[in-house]
Amino acid sequence: MSVRDDRVSRPRIAVLGAGPVGLEAALAGVERGYEVVVYEGASHPSANVRDWGHVQFFTPWSMNVSPRMRRHLDELGHPLEVDEEDSPTGHELADRALDPLWKDESLPIRLALDRRVLAIGREGLLKHEEIASRRRGRRAFRVLLRNAEGREELERAHIVIDCTGKYGNPNTLGDGGIPAPGEEALASRVGRRIPDVRSRPGDWRGRTVFLAGAGHSAQTAALHLAELAEGRGDTRIIWALRRESPGWGAVEDDPLRLRKELTDGARSLAAGASPAVEILRGAAVEELAAENGDTRVRLRLGDSGTEEVKVDRIVSLTGGVGDHALYRQLQVHECYATSGPMKLAAALLGDASGDCLEQGGHGAESLENPEPNFFILGDKSYGRNNTFLLRVGWQQVDEVFDRLAEER
Repeated sequence: MSVRDDRVSRPRIAVLGAGPVGLEAALAGVERGYEVVVYEGASHPSANVRDWGHVQFFTPWSMNVSPRMRRHLDELGHPLEVDEEDSPTGHELADRALDPLWKDESLPIRLALDRRVLAIGREGLLKHEEIASRRRGRRAFRVLLRNAEGREELERAHIVIDCTGKYGNPNTLGDGGIPAPGEEALASRVGRRIPDVRSRPGDWRGRTVFLAGAGHSAQTAALHLAELAEGRGDTRIIWALRRESPGWGAVEDDPLRLRKELTDGARSLAAGASPAVEILRGAAVEELAAENGDTRVRLRLGDSGTEEVKVDRIVSLTGGVGDHALYRQLQVHECYATSGPMKLAAALLGDASGDCLEQGGHGAESLENPEPNFFILGDKSYGRNNTFLLRVGWQQVDEVFDRLAEER
């Protein structure tokens, strides 16, 4: 295990995660004169965005690239020239905005790729010591990492900003939020990403696909699979919905055209618009099993008993929640219901609207934890709440750096 010395002339910020909010935090840190190190578990800074790069945002360019990013792109001589009201795909966002900034060698950002964060602690202190005391802030953070070769490394920082998100920590398929019997053993047969059906139709055509989830990701997958099956009788989609009547995340008089098309399409499929799609309402996954090469899913259907289906593909799109094991040894106050930081969770629960377009920043105080100089930003900060938008992340970054400036 290697250890980097943290004797530096200026405060070091460790940004965890090289997604869009991690990039925003890194740029803000550079502008404010900090030494910035970004740790990313993948081999590419936009890896998570690329992973669903074939999917189109239902929000436009104007809401997905921050003013700060635009300024740096202009300075780089790579201005963002797009129709602001068009909606990019993940690949387009990475190509046009994110990757050019990560590759800008003039920015003094140390990007540590293939460095998965394992745990964070305080030098010389345990979780229960110096409770809610600013004295904890005088001790450096210890950041334990694992590199691509499997070796562990230890680095130190004065400020930690966790932007790791929820994408890499999906919820399980089993009932009650825990893995179903057989789920872990058959993990290689369970897809937890929106499949690229349009680019790889041969992987899905002629298959029986079991799809779980009712959120926008599951809706997208259902519509793409139904589109593939249209006019053919050899592709079958079994769509399991946990609730009898999902809300679909629909918004009355929705100003986002693509979101409205998505939720309207999902409702239409649920109403029987495609003969290839079988809807199972009030369904809970009881068990996964493999027999003679077949994959079988046993379901409990409300009060109707159980049903077993034989499938070729399983797609589990049941949402996700951030990995809070990273900061188990830090004083982080989490909401017991949403798993988000308590102050922000309380502010979100107090919001009258459930529409993401109505969300905004809730002030630096909502982002503070009992642990000094430790912040959770981005999608992870919303816990199980699914109304996060990137523009909220931009506001969070500004709120945190304004608070740090006051304290300095």
